[in-house]
Amino acid sequence: MNKYELAVQNEQCFLGCILLDPSLLDETVLSPNHFIYPQHKELFKVMLSLKREGEEVSLVSLTMLGESTIMKIGGVSYLSQLMNSVPSVHGFKSYEKNILAFYTVQTAINYANEFLEKTKETHKIQDLTQFISEISKLEADTVAPSVSFKDKLYQRVQQHLKSNPKGLSGTHTGFLSLNQLTDGWQPGDLIVIGARPSMGKTAFALNSALNACKTGNVKVTFFSIEMTEEAIIDRLIATEGKINLMKLRNINKHFTNSEHDKYQEAVGRLESLDIDIRERENTVPAMRAVVRRNIKAAPDKKHVVMIDYLTLIKATESKPNRHTEVEEIVLDLKQMAKDFNVPVIVLSQLSRLLEQRKDKRPMLSDLRESGAIEQAADMVMFLYRDDYYDPESEHKGITELLIAKNRNGKTGTLMMRFFKETNTFTEVLR
Repeated sequence: MNKYELAVQNEQCFLGCILLDPSLLDETVLSPNHFIYPQHKELFKVMLSLKREGEEVSLVSLTMLGESTIMKIGGVSYLSQLMNSVPSVHGFKSYEKNILAFYTVQTAINYANEFLEKTKETHKIQDLTQFISEISKLEADTVAPSVSFKDKLYQRVQQHLKSNPKGLSGTHTGFLSLNQLTDGWQPGDLIVIGARPSMGKTAFALNSALNACKTGNVKVTFFSIEMTEEAIIDRLIATEGKINLMKLRNINKHFTNSEHDKYQEAVGRLESLDIDIRERENTVPAMRAVVRRNIKAAPDKKHVVMIDYLTLIKATESKPNRHTEVEEIVLDLKQMAKDFNVPVIVLSQLSRLLEQRKDKRPMLSDLRESGAIEQAADMVMFLYRDDYYDPESEHKGITELLIAKNRNGKTGTLMMRFFKETNTFTEVLR
């Protein structure tokens, strides 16, 4: 495959990515001039036009543009081929980078050929000066513009001065004691909550989401890869109404009159909260698309992303082993937190090897699958219930929240009381 064929293939993959995830149009820096294949140039123009008009960019919307336009962009079968040719939407930025690189080098070659043609018979210094100027400008265009340190410093000072003296620098965690330790979930942070099965990871995350949303200015995007959205909603109702979760399987069979009343009241309070539950998106690019849309739809709210749970996230590209896949997923989650400037909270299973220790309180080394989790995470916390291992424990009903890593703050242990029947966490004041 020569370089031109490879360039066309890159363009195909790039455009195919947009057809699969139209929100990627918001991330690209390319223009139609960057494409070498005429049909691709025309297709990208049409995509940008649809976006400007507020129309969805999809195979359906493109086929509705009329026969002449469809033929200019390759036809319906070619558009379908573009979608099916994409190895991974995750490679979108790589395809973009390759297209930009080819365009830049090819433009430099064209400038060089023009210079050689001009200097075949005459040697004018102004021709050389013009050639150097064009090449220098081309090189400058490939470098992302940078804000000076002085301007960055000024921006940061302005952020400091605008901070609320009585509020949180981050987003409400849902628990006052945790807020005191963290000053809220911090924007741009990757937070890992780890525990062995049945410790209450999902319950803790949902309690945090529920309590935070009640402040009125928080939107939670909850990716439930393990459970159905119905199961998540049931847990939220049980927590909010202090209702036995098991009874929600058949309320007409199990509920008393008072429980029916509590149920109705809980539903009434929950319907005003801004929680987006997603169960189909199980790759990082798919999650990014949802988060991007939610932020765009509610720009004035503080956003929190929660994912249940890490090892169920699918890799977009096959790797030699699962360890490598998880490592890449974790780095992508951290990048998502930084790109959108939101806290991303991901739940994680822990290695079963900790069960062999006398003291079964989790440690950082118990994080399952990859040491990259420990390295990339800004905060790592664990849930531990002593009465799970020792039914005679004097700490019955108590869950220890162990803050094992906090890159920009304190570590320590907080005590929570867990009511399993209602899926509720409450703080233990000490």
